[in-house]
Amino acid sequence: MKTFDFFIYFCLFFFFLIFVIFGDHKKQNSNNNILIMNDTNKNLISVDLVVNNKDSRYLESFKPSNNDFSLFFEMIPEEQARSTLIQIDNNGNRIDLIPKEFNIISSIIEYGGNSITIINEPKSNNDEEFLILFSECDTQELYLYHPFKVNDKPKKLTFKKNNNTDSTNGGNKLRFSSGTVDKANEKVIMVCEDHTDEKVVLHYLVEINLKSNEIETIEKGNDFYSYPKFYEYKNELLLAYVFWNFPNMPWDNSNVCIKNLKTNETINISQGYEESVLNPIWSEFDDCLYFISDLNGYWTIHKYDLKTKQRSQVIESELINFKEIGEPMWYFGRSYYGFIAPTKLIASLADYGLVIFNIETNQVEQIIRNQFSHVKSIVASPSLSTALFIGGSPTVMFSPIKLTYDNQSKVCEFKQLLKVKGGESINESMISVPIEIEFNTSSKSDGLIEKAFAFYYPPSNTATNSSMLPPLLVKSHGGPTDRAYSVLNFEYQYWTSRGFAILDVNYRGSSGFGKRYRKLLNRNWGLYDNADLVNGALHIVNMGLAHRDKLFIDGGSAGGYATLCSLTFYDIFKGGCSYYGVADLETLFKETHKFESRYQDILITEMKLDEPNGEWKRIYRDRSPIYHLDLLKSPIALFHGLEDHVVPYNQSVFMYDHLKSKGLPSIIELFTGEGHGFLSKDNIIKCLEYEYIFFCKLLNQLPIGIKYHNNNTILS
Repeated sequence: MKTFDFFIYFCLFFFFLIFVIFGDHKKQNSNNNILIMNDTNKNLISVDLVVNNKDSRYLESFKPSNNDFSLFFEMIPEEQARSTLIQIDNNGNRIDLIPKEFNIISSIIEYGGNSITIINEPKSNNDEEFLILFSECDTQELYLYHPFKVNDKPKKLTFKKNNNTDSTNGGNKLRFSSGTVDKANEKVIMVCEDHTDEKVVLHYLVEINLKSNEIETIEKGNDFYSYPKFYEYKNELLLAYVFWNFPNMPWDNSNVCIKNLKTNETINISQGYEESVLNPIWSEFDDCLYFISDLNGYWTIHKYDLKTKQRSQVIESELINFKEIGEPMWYFGRSYYGFIAPTKLIASLADYGLVIFNIETNQVEQIIRNQFSHVKSIVASPSLSTALFIGGSPTVMFSPIKLTYDNQSKVCEFKQLLKVKGGESINESMISVPIEIEFNTSSKSDGLIEKAFAFYYPPSNTATNSSMLPPLLVKSHGGPTDRAYSVLNFEYQYWTSRGFAILDVNYRGSSGFGKRYRKLLNRNWGLYDNADLVNGALHIVNMGLAHRDKLFIDGGSAGGYATLCSLTFYDIFKGGCSYYGVADLETLFKETHKFESRYQDILITEMKLDEPNGEWKRIYRDRSPIYHLDLLKSPIALFHGLEDHVVPYNQSVFMYDHLKSKGLPSIIELFTGEGHGFLSKDNIIKCLEYEYIFFCKLLNQLPIGIKYHNNNTILS
């Protein structure tokens, strides 16, 4: 056993020893089955606090143009998940810049992203020249709007094609994202997703003339495009962009290119390389295109020099402890670094804080870990020496942060612009701080022993436990190339304040640990992920941190699939909950959307429809829980949106029907108006309370702190 591992084990054992000796244990009834708990416990995290502070509330930050205020993209649960652009001053005063009747969301690749393009940056508060272009949720149409111009209203764009015939803006047929502005010519280039023929969805880059409303396709032929970025160089107009083609996902193999818009010449910087690239940024200080690549095993920053026509790696991975810069591109347009000074980059490190890097000396100036464990959507202004980002830590939820940097003293000052919403008093004793663990794992399929990682959250409220060992809820993230990170999540605290421990697993295939770890799941989806979730739970049991007979599991999307597989192919969990999870792989990939329609080729094996009885079909069925329900012994709760275009809701319906036919306790809730991931405050509350009540019934204990839903409505 490693010394470090022994130290962790000792600390955790000591924690629970104190818990057992001094914990305020509850009385039990005479038959020792029903646990009696105090429903008015002051240390409970409320469901309102959870839903008002979702980690998806703040999604994007925008490049600062003035140090007096900042711009962020916010999703507001209290307004039926309406998304909008907000301005925040340095005192935390917040202004919603978009009329209430508009909901700003791009549905590109179903997951969206970059739905606002700033045409004219605001130079001061109430700048009437401030101009934005945004996508409206319901119709996906584009609107131009001056937020501070008196009596101005969002103006819908009605496009004209090259032949000057009128064309609709899109009306659910065209979806736009990631605009880049050519101010001199009053044009914007965007990624366009064309659903005119739903059977053959197309992607291309379009140029929109904001004066004439003409729209023209300027780049097509590849399956997907992202990150277009304008740059003027020696009287030439250059456009950088990223593209990729089937069967790859952008994190498998993608390309970064530079197109000369005058000569139509294109340089493919990725030509001859197998790499995942994202987030290109032009630097006017050295005429280089910077971008993120995993060419050498970890996502980090590279560059292409326009003068020398050479590419090179900027930040060596060993200088940042092999922590990755960047994430899988499930969400269009997100930025992970920027220039905080002309020769200094600031970048987010996966669950490791921030790094400031001097590109002249090729040295790390500082790594900032104490304030933030994870940062997303960081943008910076070298002229203002300011960065804006969404950051969090184990005790600070994801929220808008402003960083000011002194280039002489190298001192950074941070300001959290908005804090916890909900009006509740939170003290540190209520917060369960995660402990990162590493454990051995292997799959039934090959027996190879690998390492996997997780965050363990101990119960924070001793008043809710009746025994030394708590129940454990294993969390399975989505993707499956997403990851777990150690940022305050009030949903997790909801459980720990009610006596549950949490294990948030970064199973093989998760991002943040390098290309090799991310690709371990290729051809092994439905095998390695489930094995790691099970082995993680057993590892916690063996450490004496959870009760062997009180193990639960939940997850959404790919995490829902892993949940259903773990419950079906292993017999260790008392129950589980699947949020819009996959039960039948073959049906899924016949019905899913374009972005993920070939994902199975990488994760499982190619689906050969011209061989209906081929080997591929056996593999798909072997890994589909719906075909192995004879093995399933655990009750399951299922939640799904009726508008889900990623994992159709019939996946959950099939599972529920089979569970009922077996007589297993189960519940299903299908939500009107919800897609892949729930946005409605009422629906999020219902799911969380139903899941908690469901698990409590399986534990034969009374739930506590239920605010909105009757305990008797679940499995009554």
